[in-house]
Amino acid sequence: MLILEKFYFLRCAKQKHNLMKRVNFLLVVMLVSSQILMAGGLKTNVNQSSAWARTLARDATLDIDGVYFNPAGLVHLSNGLHLSLSNQSIWQTRTITSDYAFLSGSPVEYNAELTAPIYPNLYVAYKTNKWTFSGGFGIIGGGGSAEFPEGLSDFEVPTASLVPQLTAALAPVDAAIASITGTDPGFRNITGYNMNASFSGTSAYYGYQVGATYAITDMISVYLGGRLVTAKNSYEGALTDITIDAPAAYGGTMPAGDYLRIVASTPGLPPDVVATLNGTASALDEGTADGELKSTQTGTGFTPIIGVNIKVNDMLNIGARYEHRTKIELTNDTEVDYNEMYPDGETSRGDLPGMFGVGAQVKPLKNLTATLGFTYYLDRAAYYGNTDESGDPINNESTIDNNHYTYQFALEYKIIPVLGVSVGYTGGNLGVNDDYQNSMTYALKSQTFGGGIFVDVTEMIRINAGFNVTTYDDQGKSLSYVLSPDPLIQVPYTDIYAKQTSLFAIGVDFHF
Repeated sequence: MLILEKFYFLRCAKQKHNLMKRVNFLLVVMLVSSQILMAGGLKTNVNQSSAWARTLARDATLDIDGVYFNPAGLVHLSNGLHLSLSNQSIWQTRTITSDYAFLSGSPVEYNAELTAPIYPNLYVAYKTNKWTFSGGFGIIGGGGSAEFPEGLSDFEVPTASLVPQLTAALAPVDAAIASITGTDPGFRNITGYNMNASFSGTSAYYGYQVGATYAITDMISVYLGGRLVTAKNSYEGALTDITIDAPAAYGGTMPAGDYLRIVASTPGLPPDVVATLNGTASALDEGTADGELKSTQTGTGFTPIIGVNIKVNDMLNIGARYEHRTKIELTNDTEVDYNEMYPDGETSRGDLPGMFGVGAQVKPLKNLTATLGFTYYLDRAAYYGNTDESGDPINNESTIDNNHYTYQFALEYKIIPVLGVSVGYTGGNLGVNDDYQNSMTYALKSQTFGGGIFVDVTEMIRINAGFNVTTYDDQGKSLSYVLSPDPLIQVPYTDIYAKQTSLFAIGVDFHF
């Protein structure tokens, strides 16, 4: 066998080992980044009441859900105790279509169903003259579970690449044997690959908010408060049974390492070739070994919040609030971690960004209310704990070009004294670049349409019910996979990201 051919084979062997280690690394990274984001910013859930579900714009509300959306406006509640209870059920579908040439059945569509059947909100406020004291509970980030029964392209591409890599590496062996014996053994005729990849994850950032609102004048009121955030992410998954479909004459489907040992046992091969084959087989044993992860991350943070409300008159109200960045350190509690990427007890960052919201509520007619809102998220200043393929931290400024913002609009009309209807819309700009996008944490430009009803059962009880749908623009990302570093052989391909979310909410507001 030529020396050049032996070196080429050795380089391919080293590359295969590194790529398969990367497969197991991706399993860990993608599980840890998994979360279901309901609505709002890149990391922040803004769907915080059933009234929001039917309007999508609450930035200047003077109702009880103002505890979250406009806390400075709570002084305009009537004196006494106010309580709001609601639940949302949320469904999200994610689809990734990959046209990588060596995927079996390319292009391949990967689907994931994310669900959050229980998504509660609780608000309480006590108004006494110029003071209002309030508290609230909600899922500020994450919230839900993700199931990926078919795996993802990031898992399958490195595994699928074993076929062309082994084919190229074994071709010189076939040629050398054929030149000596006159018979082509066909070791390179590998026809496919197999793997099992499955994982599930849950993620929730729970927010516990307290604060006080004071009326400086009949027109101007201010709020000072804070939110304790407790985060918990749980992940469980496995990448197992990675095999290749070798020629039937040599045993058919088996682990890649076992197949190279069969090739190495061919009589008459030079000792150095046998050594290279067996060494490569050992590397592949390690690189394609079953990988498993079972880990939980927990952490806490605190969010200072301030707000101001200006009630110009009975026709116009303006509300604004600012939430500071929530710094959160997540600590690993790991039972199983094949590649030791998340050692037990180590910490990583998972912040929530600061945000500023402002809105105006206008009542041009007695029974008609219109609301405009704008929310600005300070994503670039936060740290989301993103890492590159080597596990090194990535600064948000390298993946986010501009801070994210949304704008929202709502109309509410009271048909009869006890029944009203509403519609709403929200859109915005994400500000992320291609480096932010990957199979688990991609962000797409979206627009949400919502509607619903509100029923005043008595002067003290209101029921809110709403439904909304979020549609997203598909986005493709051009990628390439390195089959060989020297000579450089890259295979370009495209992943297309898609998503859709629907939400139903119902709740009841009380005044005592």
